[in-house]
Amino acid sequence: MQGNESTRLVCSILAMDQSCFSYKVCRSCETPVPDDKPAEFICNNRKCAGRRRSSKRLFRLLVCPYLSLCINFAFRQFSIGTETRVMNVVAFDRAAQVIFGCSAQEFFDFSILHPCAALGVLSNHGVCVLVHNTVKIASKVLVGELLKVTLNTPKRGKAEHLRMTNIVPMSSDFEPVIETLRKVDWS
Repeated sequence: MQGNESTRLVCSILAMDQSCFSYKVCRSCETPVPDDKPAEFICNNRKCAGRRRSSKRLFRLLVCPYLSLCINFAFRQFSIGTETRVMNVVAFDRAAQVIFGCSAQEFFDFSILHPCAALGVLSNHGVCVLVHNTVKIASKVLVGELLKVTLNTPKRGKAEHLRMTNIVPMSSDFEPVIETLRKVDWS
């Protein structure tokens, strides 16, 4: 894929990176902020002009899908035949909410409210990263799920992964991750 091309395809998720399923942003301008910032902080982004803001979480799912047969380039149909491959792609908030069935903040809050879900806190270069059983279960639920996705090239030059900008589950009995988690007995 080059430039602003879009690719539509059917894929199956092979794996999900469990260490960075979400990130913290300013609720107003959505500028990323460190995880160790308090819930309310002074946002220095030009849009917020140094005002006190609260934070929220957004999804950032790094997934490894098995890409299969049918691909559209710029919405024109091309048959790939037997060409298949595995690659890492990232799904940000709006697209990821389709398979999670909730916002990243709701998922994070759900994890915190279930004491048996929390495994502990890991430190990664000074940034605290919460690791939860809920993220592990979410990963297990999503592995093997068939999805119809649209992939786009990243708009920023430094980004290394294609973006999943549209996700449609293929299974008629698909259940969002949060619905599956609500059924788990956490006692």
